Amino acid sequence: MGSDALQDIKQSSSALMAGGILAIIIGIIAIAVPAVASVSIAILVGILVIVLAVAWLMAAFQSSATPGWKVTGGILSVLLLIGGLWILFNPIDATIGLTAVIAVVFIVMGVVRVATAITHRGGEGAGLVGFGGALAIIIGVLIAASFPSSAAWAIGLLVGIQFLFDGFGLVFVAASIKGSIKNGGGTPA
Repeated sequence: MGSDALQDIKQSSSALMAGGILAIIIGIIAIAVPAVASVSIAILVGILVIVLAVAWLMAAFQSSATPGWKVTGGILSVLLLIGGLWILFNPIDATIGLTAVIAVVFIVMGVVRVATAITHRGGEGAGLVGFGGALAIIIGVLIAASFPSSAAWAIGLLVGIQFLFDGFGLVFVAASIKGSIKNGGGTPA
């Protein structure tokens, strides 16, 4: 392998390592102050909904679609804009709403996973799918049981945990790449 390719791989693994460390730090902060993380995520959702409103508006009026499609796209854009602005101006209420949705999604996903595991029992990974489903149901029920006070912690805690696991994953991948280069001088298998 050429020295340029090795250098590119080393730089990529360094970027992965930096990204992993940053994700771990964000995860720890989100877990430490889940209420702030929850409201911040609601604000981000509001911004994304506004961006979606603009995208719908552009798609509706820049396309060669029928006038009915343009009206429908325009109405949807206005509704999305109103929703996004409401989220931005009412992030705590939005956090409560998002928490309710998350509780329902966890319970439904859990039931589907458990049903899938039962249907495919004996198959490879069915037990793990069933375990993950049962865990999702428990998390959903815990969030729902303490609703609406769970809005203060649920979203931030779940996102924090996800960032933490993703961060450790990136750090381990980067370390594996660097170790492979150091030991074999080539790319990992």
